[in-house]
Amino acid sequence: MEGLTKDNLYVDINWGFDPVLGYWYDIIETREGVETVMEDWSSKTHGGSRSKMLEFLIKYNLPEEHRSMVALDMQF
Repeated sequence: MEGLTKDNLYVDINWGFDPVLGYWYDIIETREGVETVMEDWSSKTHGGSRSKMLEFLIKYNLPEEHRSMVALDMQF
């Protein structure tokens, strides 16, 4: 998911499931060609549970299908 805001600021929100990382997400800002990771998390490297991933998906109104799969502990 990508969005452009004023001042040439791009925000990328990425999420998914990886066999090594488990559930993961990151938020990356790009301002005038410079990328900055604003937040990143994965269930295996940062600890936590599926509930944190579900909260993230709800907060950013991401696909219902992904929310359901996380709730059922399924990969997507």
